Amino acid sequence: MKKLLAFLLSVCMVSAFAVPAFADANSDYIAAVKAYQAQVAAKEAAYTAAVQAAAQQAQAKADAECLAVIAAGKAAQAKADADVAAVIAAGKAAQAAADQREAAYAGAVKAYQQQIAAKEAAYTAAVMAAAKEAQAKADADVAAVMAAAKAAQAKADADVAAVAAAGKAAQAAADQREAAYAAAVKNYQAQVAAKEAAYIAAVLGQ
Repeated sequence: MKKLLAFLLSVCMVSAFAVPAFADANSDYIAAVKAYQAQVAAKEAAYTAAVQAAAQQAQAKADAECLAVIAAGKAAQAKADADVAAVIAAGKAAQAAADQREAAYAGAVKAYQQQIAAKEAAYTAAVMAAAKEAQAKADADVAAVMAAAKAAQAKADADVAAVAAAGKAAQAAADQREAAYAAAVKNYQAQVAAKEAAYIAAVLGQ
């Protein structure tokens, strides 16, 4: 179509230059040429209008498609933003749940540790009390043993003293008996000696 238009324009230009030279020779030809040029111009105008209409239609379609693409892009972006927001919200919820679980676990561990500490403290207190009670009992037993030992020692000392006193009394009695026996023997010896002296004197006196 464009080649045809170019050819027609060339013919028109040739005709334009040729018409003044041959104006007087063939006016009918000039009229025909003008009519033809008018037809060509009308066709060109129609073609141009059709081309512009097609271009406008194509532009409108392109604009509509572009707007549709932009709208779809915005919708996709909005959906992506919503998905991202949902993922972020889910992540935050999961983090909050994890924090709560961790806090609950930490609380349970702390409570368990406090229970263990309380049990250990109670056990330590019970052991200390039992140790103190055992120490007190041991001290009491030692004191009782010491008292019994002292009593036994005092009794032993008393028994020893009694035995010593009895020994001394027995020794004194024995000394008395021995002294009495010695006195009796001496008295007997004196009597015998007196009798002997008397006898001797009586014998010598005769």
